[in-house]
Amino acid sequence: MSRASRPGYPRPTAVIVIAPDERSAEIVIEGHRQVVTGPAPKETRRAALDIATGYAARIGQPVLVDARDANGYWRLVATPDGVVQAADQAAPARPQGPVQGPVPVAGNGNSRGRKLLVGGAAVLALLLVVGAGAVLTRFLPGPSEPGASEEAEDNTVALEYSAPPGFAPVVDITEELAPDTEPGISRDGGALAYVDPEERLNLIGADGSRQWSADLPFEVAEGLGSPRFVQYGGQSSIVVESADALWFWPAEGGTATSVDLPESASARYAGDSVMVRDEDAAYLVVDGELEEVEAPGSSVPMLAAADDRVLTAVVSGPWNWVGPGGDPERVHAERPGEAGEMEGVLTALREYVIVRWEPLQGEGSILAFHDRGDGSVLGSAEIEQDALEGVAHRSGPIGLDLVAYGPVLFTPDTGETTVVPGFVPEASAGNQVFGELDGTRVALDASGEPSEVPEDAETPRGLLGDRAVVVHDGHLYAIPPE
Repeated sequence: MSRASRPGYPRPTAVIVIAPDERSAEIVIEGHRQVVTGPAPKETRRAALDIATGYAARIGQPVLVDARDANGYWRLVATPDGVVQAADQAAPARPQGPVQGPVPVAGNGNSRGRKLLVGGAAVLALLLVVGAGAVLTRFLPGPSEPGASEEAEDNTVALEYSAPPGFAPVVDITEELAPDTEPGISRDGGALAYVDPEERLNLIGADGSRQWSADLPFEVAEGLGSPRFVQYGGQSSIVVESADALWFWPAEGGTATSVDLPESASARYAGDSVMVRDEDAAYLVVDGELEEVEAPGSSVPMLAAADDRVLTAVVSGPWNWVGPGGDPERVHAERPGEAGEMEGVLTALREYVIVRWEPLQGEGSILAFHDRGDGSVLGSAEIEQDALEGVAHRSGPIGLDLVAYGPVLFTPDTGETTVVPGFVPEASAGNQVFGELDGTRVALDASGEPSEVPEDAETPRGLLGDRAVVVHDGHLYAIPPE
């Protein structure tokens, strides 16, 4: 619901739904979904209202509460000073002016980083005002037992399906997604971006705290792909692509800027930044404009770096770094010790140029991961001649801890490689790569040891901190390691 979703109440709305057994309640505030539990019905209701009053205290204005259970429906207002009263007894809040750019949203957490938008002692008592007592008495039935414990509850929420290998079946963080959208996660796990049902872009920190949210400047149905983390203008940014433009938000918060895309153009995200290509040329986004980059000779643009340069490569031979109006810088690939002649440059992804070499002896090939900057060999492995059939050369799970290209696993920290014949990688999450092996969903560690993925488990999209991020039934869930 929007802030103006209730006539006469231009304020945020909290929806509280008490479960039939009255042991849990779901609270949704401005698209942020949470679940609380209680040992008794009154404690469940009180915990739910604590979230509403805590949020009101954080934003400094009343929050409209739509509360419902098996017995009925109540309209309440939670105020910043901890008062909960019937909505018809509360004076309408003074409308606030529009907020420009990303709006910081208060974060919160517990020892595991759960975000429950509640200031622990924000409500020491519910002050029942005259005229509202009957409403709140029905919503909060019965007095507390004398001497009842006031200790904080354990708000652990169980995952409703199996967890992927290495992760616990509980939920630390959950957010509702706009229909048909996916979240984007930074490679280092430091942040997550997603679009909520109210068509706002949200940034979540590694601890689950909401950094900011901002209205999308276009209809969510016009968006292409998930939000992505890129370098733009010398800083970390989130880019969202629409049908005719790229929209950039500074990760630190600020006003969005846009760059129009030619009708036939498409954006590529294989490097640190965005590269735009059409039928005739490649472009970098520089100072809000598309700057054409001329690829030398017959080379093809592959990826964009943070320093406003593009890596271009030929089928076999050295690659080049080219900037707008600058002279190409040529890079020669170092030959692996066990290799003969270069068979071909396969692709360039993130920090790596991946090259196939002939072996000095025997059959097959040598697959090598080269440093894109100086061409040095970072890791290599012997593979069968047909091992890369069907591999999508323009993408791959290129994690910071573990890299997969076809059946080859590469550990950047050590340079070690492992070949798992038949493995088809899909996604990386920390020190695991998820994919299929002989038709079975598995997670592989750096040694190639497989762990079978339960049939009903979702494949992680990446890590937020140390939590796996999965998507299920229109929600994202961050689940902790075992």
